Amino acid sequence: MKIYLVGGAIRDSLLGLSVFEKDWVVINATEEDLIQDGFKKIGKDFPVFLHPETKEEYALARKEKKSGKGHKGFEFIFDSSVTLEEDLLRRDLTVNAIAQDEEGNLIDPYEGKSDLKNRTLKHVSEAFSEDPLRVLRVARFLAKLHHLDFEISSSTLTLMKEISSSGEIETLSKERFWMETQKALLTKNPEIFFAVLEQVGALKKIASLKLLNDEEIKIASKESKDIAVLWAVMIAKNEDINNINKSFNVPNEISEISIICDSILDFQRQELTAESILKIIQNSDLIRKPERFFRAANAASYFKKEDSKKHIDWESIFQLINNIEADTTLKEGKSIAKKLYTDRLHALNNYLLDS
Repeated sequence: MKIYLVGGAIRDSLLGLSVFEKDWVVINATEEDLIQDGFKKIGKDFPVFLHPETKEEYALARKEKKSGKGHKGFEFIFDSSVTLEEDLLRRDLTVNAIAQDEEGNLIDPYEGKSDLKNRTLKHVSEAFSEDPLRVLRVARFLAKLHHLDFEISSSTLTLMKEISSSGEIETLSKERFWMETQKALLTKNPEIFFAVLEQVGALKKIASLKLLNDEEIKIASKESKDIAVLWAVMIAKNEDINNINKSFNVPNEISEISIICDSILDFQRQELTAESILKIIQNSDLIRKPERFFRAANAASYFKKEDSKKHIDWESIFQLINNIEADTTLKEGKSIAKKLYTDRLHALNNYLLDS
């Protein structure tokens, strides 16, 4: 049995970047060998094992053969005869196809170190085209490494365009779309992820995301690591925010913030009145869910306001409205609600007069 460190940990270490997780490949071994050593088997499509102490992932070296459409349309061969070079050959990019043995020696059969030096993301083999998920992964890797002047090789871009036009992108699950997207949002340049998907024709296969807020997301990504804020900034001002969220399989908590952010931006384009303020307060449920609203307002703050007079201190507004109590001396619920609305409207009118 021989064990090698592989993939992103090697790439990032050679680039001087922080390594957050390690993946290992095992050759000349069987499932039984690893289980006897205390490893816990996970994964259904092919054997992956958790180390009994570190909990890091160890996978048996494997080859794969395309057997159907999409990311899961593969047959895997993972017996003890599979070599390290054969395992590395199936990987997406040369910079991810470098291994390190237990003595620290690098095994680099596909010139990944050279591509790291040349700042190039290049596919390992023509088998790259067999997995549509690689289009999203390469776009994410460029978003991660763009600040180091990386580029995608022209030959790899060509393959990504061919995959996008083949109908394979549509076979990916929506869960995969969001999995890659949320990772991309936390890179130094999330706008690059979307720009690459647009360049190769993949973005239109996923959602009708016609407006890419490049300048706003560049600033937001430097100041925030809140995925909900970054996502809201990325898709704001597009038509049909609801469908975009559904297309990317965005979790409800995050999609709600993007919708409120877009409502705030729409509010800022309207005439500023007590009624318009109270309407957005009610529609967004600010009183009951202030934290959600303030995250949305934070996202909206990255967009330039057309009229500086429309600056609203939402924290002050929340305190003002929240301190107005319902008149419970009134007997009917409708009367209580109407009186509360009138009191809040009056307070907001006074706020606008004083501001």
